[in-house]
Amino acid sequence: MKRRPTKLLTLAKVLLVSLLLPFSAQPDSGSIASSSLSEPVRRADDFYLGRRNLNNLHHGLQLLRDHVSKEPADYEAWWRIAKFVSYLARQAPDDQKLKVLPEGVAAGRRAVALDPARVEGHFWLGANLGLTAEEENFLRGISLIDKVRREMEIVNQLDPDYEQASASRTLARVDFRAPFFKGGNKRRSIALLEKCLTRYPENSLTMLYLAESYLAAGLRDEARKQLESILTLCPDPVYGPELADNQEQARRMLAEEFHAGK
Repeated sequence: MKRRPTKLLTLAKVLLVSLLLPFSAQPDSGSIASSSLSEPVRRADDFYLGRRNLNNLHHGLQLLRDHVSKEPADYEAWWRIAKFVSYLARQAPDDQKLKVLPEGVAAGRRAVALDPARVEGHFWLGANLGLTAEEENFLRGISLIDKVRREMEIVNQLDPDYEQASASRTLARVDFRAPFFKGGNKRRSIALLEKCLTRYPENSLTMLYLAESYLAAGLRDEARKQLESILTLCPDPVYGPELADNQEQARRMLAEEFHAGK
């Protein structure tokens, strides 16, 4: 009985592996992107995971600041600075928010200048501008509305699902808060937020904004349903700190508007 050449067996094994590889051993895009990040950026991301403790956020932000002072063309670091500042501003006392936000706006603009075809810079620039508009005086705030809209419209063109449809949610928030002569429209805000929820039905911030829009439109039963639904959401491994904040706000609104929990 003749023995098959070992070369043929080896070739068969190679072919088998090559057929299986696309299905079982291909790295995902996230791992590829992660492997290209600089060490300070990776460390900053680790600190961001613990952002509920603001000391972690400050440590990560300082890493990014130090890094861009040496590598000013690192897009990945600049858009993260804008993101970190956005979270920090949301947690800051009201009288401190406007002192924090300019760094986020500047970092977002730098990211957009470095790579205008990427979604992150546009989104976090728009997010920081939006927060600034909410905190500024009336005239300064309305002067920023068109800039916020422009950035979020670009985000929707580049990636409408970025951060769970956050660009559409922000546009809805602009519709809710803007005066009518700057295109404000609470009914349109409701329609857009409801559309966002069909795509991401457990996004607590969308639910919170929708509850506020419902209340403004006199739809109290619908608002209460949204607020109560926020409290039933399970812990989120990605947006855990944001969920905790939104649940706290939902409890406050239920108490104020419906005397729940009193």
